[in-house]
Amino acid sequence: MSAIMAWHRGGVDGPRRRGRNKARAGHVGAGATLGMAGITMLKAAVLSALLGALAASCGPARAAEAGLTLGRLALTPCIAGYGGFCGTLPVPLDRRDPGRGTIEVGFEFYPHTGPGASAGLILAQEGGPGYSTTGSRDGYVRMLGPLRADRDILLVDKRGTGRSAAVDCPTLQLDAEASQADIAACGRQLGADAWHYRTADAADDVAEVVAALGYTRAAFYGDSYGTWFGQVLAALHPDLLSVMVLDSAYPVADDPVDTEVTHGQAAMEIVCRRSPSCAALGGSADARFAALLARLRAEPATGPAPDGNGVPRTVTADPGALFLVVATAGNAPTTWRDLDAAGRALADSGDAAPLLRLVAEARGGFGGGPNVQAFSAGLADAVQCADYPAKFGRAAAPPEREAQLDAYVAGLERRDPGTFAPFTLADAFRNPYDVQGYRTCLAWPAPPADAAPPGPLPPGTSLPRIPTLVLAGELDTVTSPAEARATAALIPGAVAIEVRNGLHETAIADEGQFPSPTGEDLAGCVGPIVRRFIASAGQTGDTSCIARIRPIRTVPAFARSWTAVAPASPAAGDASGRDGLRLASAAAETVGDAVAEFAVSQIGTGAGLRGGTFSIVATATGYQLVLAGLRWTEDLAVDGTVDWNQATGAVSAEVTLDAPGHSGTVHLAWNDRDADALATLDGTVDGHVLAATRLAP
Repeated sequence: MSAIMAWHRGGVDGPRRRGRNKARAGHVGAGATLGMAGITMLKAAVLSALLGALAASCGPARAAEAGLTLGRLALTPCIAGYGGFCGTLPVPLDRRDPGRGTIEVGFEFYPHTGPGASAGLILAQEGGPGYSTTGSRDGYVRMLGPLRADRDILLVDKRGTGRSAAVDCPTLQLDAEASQADIAACGRQLGADAWHYRTADAADDVAEVVAALGYTRAAFYGDSYGTWFGQVLAALHPDLLSVMVLDSAYPVADDPVDTEVTHGQAAMEIVCRRSPSCAALGGSADARFAALLARLRAEPATGPAPDGNGVPRTVTADPGALFLVVATAGNAPTTWRDLDAAGRALADSGDAAPLLRLVAEARGGFGGGPNVQAFSAGLADAVQCADYPAKFGRAAAPPEREAQLDAYVAGLERRDPGTFAPFTLADAFRNPYDVQGYRTCLAWPAPPADAAPPGPLPPGTSLPRIPTLVLAGELDTVTSPAEARATAALIPGAVAIEVRNGLHETAIADEGQFPSPTGEDLAGCVGPIVRRFIASAGQTGDTSCIARIRPIRTVPAFARSWTAVAPASPAAGDASGRDGLRLASAAAETVGDAVAEFAVSQIGTGAGLRGGTFSIVATATGYQLVLAGLRWTEDLAVDGTVDWNQATGAVSAEVTLDAPGHSGTVHLAWNDRDADALATLDGTVDGHVLAATRLAP
C-alpha cells in the first residue's frame, strides 16, 4: 500500500496526493469535506431532513436528555437523531514518557435500543489515515443499525483526527497540491510530537477508551486504513477483539513497491467484458488504454473541465494524470464507467472533454479542505512518515533521502522496468501528484533519538487467531484483491471474500460521498453479510448474493451532438421518429451521466459534461437529483428531476429536453440493481408520442 488514497463514499473514495486514503481519500478539494463527512456540506435543512427521514432505520433512539455514565466516564447527549452520547478521555501523548502531557481522545457512543443488558460492543474505525471516524457516523450507525437492538456502537476518533485534537497544519491543509515545503513546515510545527501519531499509539488510545467505558471485548469493523488499524489493534491487544471485519484491506506486512495500481489493467478488462456496449466493440480495453497512454505521452491534452463538485478547472491529461485516474478508480464506479469511452472519444474524434473531466475529478480530490475535523492532512502525513515503508533512511538529511530514493528507482529500473506497465517507473515515482506517496516524507523531520522504531508493529509480531472476514472489491485499485488475500494470510483462520464488481469499501455506502438510507452497499448484499458475521461471531452464512451484484454499465460512446447518439428502440405506439428516438436517447445519457456523477460529488452539487448543473437532495428512500440545463452533448439541454430509491434500486426521471428546433418531455425509468437493466422512455418529442426502450445509462 502507500498512504492516502481513496474517496468514496467516498466514499466514495478521490485520492489525496499520496497514499492510500479512501474513496474519500486524498485530500478533498477546497470547500469540501470528505467521505461521509462530505454530507455535512449539504445545507443544514437537507441534513436535518435526511436524519429525520432515516432515523427509523437505526431503530428507536433512546431518550438522551440526561447524560450517561459508563464505566468511569460521564458522557453527554449528542447527535440526537441517532440517540448518541459523546465523551473524551485524556491519554498520554507518549506512554513511554507520561510527563510529556496528554491528548484528549474524543468518541461517540450509541447505546443499544432494546430492553435488557447489552450483548456487546461494536467498534468501527474509519480509514485515511486522517479521516474522522465520527465524521462517518451516518454510514456506520445506519449500516450497523440492525444490530443495535442489543449491541452498542462506539466510534473513536484516532489521535490527531476529528474530536481527538485534530492536527491542523494550515498551509498543508489548504494547499490543493502540497509542496515539500508545506510538508516540512507541518513537521516543524509538530516538532518532536510528529512521531507520536503512530497507528500503535492510536490503537493503545482506543483500547484505553474501550476499557474506560467498562468493556473487555469488542467486535470490530474497519475500512481501508481502518483495516490496517484493526490489524495493529489486534496484535497489540490480542484479547480485546472478539471478531474482525476488514473491508478493503491491506496488510501490515506491506507491499514495498505499492503496485496495486496495476490491478487497473485487469479491472478495465473485467468492466468491459461485462458491459454489453463495451463488449460489443471487440478488441481489448487494456490495449485501447495502452494506446491512449502512448498518445498522451506524445501529445498531452489540456483544457477546461468540471471536477466532481462542478467547479471548473484547467487540467492536462498526460501519463502522470492517467496514473492518478487509474490509481483512484476504485473509489467510485464513475471512472470505470467512463474511461474506455473517454479514450475512444479522444482517439476517434479529438474530443478530449470526457477524459479531461476524469482528470479534473481525480485532481479535485486533492487538498485537505477547510474542515480539519473531517480530514487532517497533517495527521495523514505524520502516520505515513512514521509507519509506512520508506525507500530511504528516515535519519538521513533530505538531499541524502532524495539520492537514496533515486538509487532505489534506478535499481528497480534494472530489475523490473515493467513494474507498473503500461506505465513507466517515472510515471509512478516522479508523478506530479505523488499518487503512491513515495516522496511525501522526503522533507519530514528525522525521528528523535528516543522515538519508537518506524513501522506499525515491532519486528516479529504476529496477529492472533480471531474470527476475521476480509473483504475486497474486485475492481478496487486503492486496496487491491491481492492485498486482501495477503492480509487474510496473516490472520490464522481468516475468511477472504472478493466482491464481484465491487469497489473500495464494499459493505458501507459504496456509491460516493453520501450514504444510503441503510448505510450499506446499494446491492443490499455485503452489509447483511457483515452484520451476520458480527452477530454470529464468525459465520458468513449465505453469500450467494455476491455473484448477483450487477456490473458497471459503461458509456456506449460520448458524443458532441445528439444527432450522433444511437437512437432508442421504438416500442408499440411510438410516433416520435428517428430524431425523437435520438433525442430521447441523448436525454437518457444525460440523466445517466448525472446519476454517475453523484458518486464523485463531495458537496452535493455537480456539473454537466458540457454545461449546466445538478444538485443532490436527500429523501427518505435515497436522493433526488435536480437538473438545470444539464448538457451531455453540446446541443441538448435537459432540465428536471431524477428520483433514486436506493432501498429498491428504482430510478425514475421526469425531464424536459431543449435542442435547436426541438423540444419534449420524457419520463425514464429503470432499476439500477438489475444487470443489463433496460430503461423505458415515454413522453412526447416535438408533439409526437414517444414510447421506447434502451439499455439503462
